[in-house]
Amino acid sequence: MNDQRPRFLPSALSAIQKESEQRGALAIIPFVLIACACVSGAVAGFIPASFWSPEKRELSVAFYAGVLTFNGLTLALGWAAFSRIYDVLLRGEFGKYLMKNGLLNDYILHITYMHIFEVVAVVATANGLVSALLPNIPLLLSRLIFAGCLMWTAYAVKQAVTAVTAMNDLVWQAAFFEANSPSASGNVHSIR
Repeated sequence: MNDQRPRFLPSALSAIQKESEQRGALAIIPFVLIACACVSGAVAGFIPASFWSPEKRELSVAFYAGVLTFNGLTLALGWAAFSRIYDVLLRGEFGKYLMKNGLLNDYILHITYMHIFEVVAVVATANGLVSALLPNIPLLLSRLIFAGCLMWTAYAVKQAVTAVTAMNDLVWQAAFFEANSPSASGNVHSIR
C-alpha cells in the first residue's frame, strides 16, 4: 500500500481505461458535455447582436454577474457535498476497507473531477463578465464566450447533482457496511 495519494492525471486515465474496458469505447465520450455545448451554442446563436452592444452593456454585465453568482453558489454547495463525502470516507473501518480494496482513490478522483468543472464554470463566467466590459470584442468571439459560459455552467450543475448523488450513495454504503461489520453485530451477514 502506497502512502502517497495518487496524482489526478494517472488516476483519471486509469479510470477511463477501466470504464472503457467495462462499457466499451462509448464510455469515454462525454455525451452530457457535448449536449451542453450544442444547446449552449444554439442559444448563443439566437441571442440578438444588440445584447453585446455598448448601449445594452448593463444587460450583458447583469447577466454575467448573475451567472457568476449562481456558479459561486453551485461551487459552495458542491463543497458542502464534498465535505460530507470526506466525512464518510474518513470513518474508521469503512475508510480502511475502501483503502484496502483500492476504492478510496476512485472517490477522491471523482470529487476532484467535479471540483475542476465547477471551478471552470466560475472562470468561464468571469471571463464573460470581463469581455462584456471590454470594447470592440468581435461578435463571433462574444457569442463563443457566451456559449462557453452557458456550457460550463450547465455542466457544473450536472457535476453538483452528481456530487449530491455520490454523497447519498456513499452514506448508504457506509451505513450498510457499519451495520453488517463483525463489530456491529458479532456476525458477518451476506449482502445477497
